[in-house]
Amino acid sequence: MSKTIFIEPLDVLLFRESKPFSGGEDHLARSIFPPPPSTVYAAIRSHLLSHHFGRFEAFKEGRDVPPDLAREIGSPTHFGSLELRRLLVARKCESVDAHPQAIPVELLYPMPSDVVEVKGTKPVQHALLKPADEFPVQTNLPPGLRHLWLAKDVHLEAVTGWLTEKGMQRYLDDDAHSSDSFFAAGEVIAGNQIGEVIFTREERTGIARDRARRSVREGLLYSVEYLRLRRGIGFFAEFEGTVLLPDSGLINLGGDRRPAHYQPAQVSDLSLEKIARRIQERRRFKLVLATPALFEHGWRPKWIDEHTLEGSRGSVRVRLVAVALGKPVGIGGFDLVKQFPKPVHRFAPAGSVYFFELLEGDADAVIQTFHEKSVSEDSETFPETARQGFGHSLIGAW
Repeated sequence: MSKTIFIEPLDVLLFRESKPFSGGEDHLARSIFPPPPSTVYAAIRSHLLSHHFGRFEAFKEGRDVPPDLAREIGSPTHFGSLELRRLLVARKCESVDAHPQAIPVELLYPMPSDVVEVKGTKPVQHALLKPADEFPVQTNLPPGLRHLWLAKDVHLEAVTGWLTEKGMQRYLDDDAHSSDSFFAAGEVIAGNQIGEVIFTREERTGIARDRARRSVREGLLYSVEYLRLRRGIGFFAEFEGTVLLPDSGLINLGGDRRPAHYQPAQVSDLSLEKIARRIQERRRFKLVLATPALFEHGWRPKWIDEHTLEGSRGSVRVRLVAVALGKPVGIGGFDLVKQFPKPVHRFAPAGSVYFFELLEGDADAVIQTFHEKSVSEDSETFPETARQGFGHSLIGAW
């Protein structure tokens, strides 16, 4: 059973980066945004446990757990049927067609890495990089990969932020607003707009305490960076494999177990009509990561051959021609059962873009295989990444 919810924080949030932190040594604990999907997955899994059972020690030891609950949340060493299909930043919106019991929200998508800003333009102009047919310089790209290029004599800057639903639809359709700027006004949230629209950072200072002596510990000052989301901003999550999740409730989210409220949500799906037509005509497409993905070979999916850059998935055969990557993100976590930090893994970041030529198959097969599906892979120390919401991908034309 599928459930779509909007999670809205009731306080500041802490999503600490994966670097080691202890007072007096590494004095600043920074927050990342958005959180890894596994953070939200764990929060909902814990919510199910506390709501339907409430005995953590018994769950840890595998005693007396109701069978229907065990089917959904699994055990301390295995996952159950609960699956996080989508996780995106979202904001409340007005809708005349809203379902009376579901709040309408607009999805905000991480900025694709092939989007660039034309430096010095006001209002800001944006463009998309495309794989170059020929590039007259040497690069350290793997053999066979083409350089990304913009055939204009302008200075470019990387862009971080989000695209609105209209902006992402335009991006995936490969449908430029004008010859000057790919996006229309209001379709990009970047730069100073992030603090105005999405969130602000708040740094708070503390000192470690000696509980036995009921005093502070000398030299152990630290600062923690919290995130305060703007009013109406939260997270949209789509879960599969659960009938036990209440329609609404309170959860503990992130570090310090900050409270958040969730309720049913209603969203609009992206249109695939123009995307499918252009993929079929051009015999090429691009895959965009909406959440970080774990790959066995770092940035390259294991089903893509290292030498030919060709590979098959389902009935689709492709050749990888170019990649737009951000910096890898380290994701770990904390094992509550073992009371020990989880190993940190390097994930391809959200917004990474993979450009493919379509060798076999058609547009419908491409969409059925990749669109709104997970492409993340597992490791022995980080299993079930797809189930936890990693590698959520979108398909577009180029």
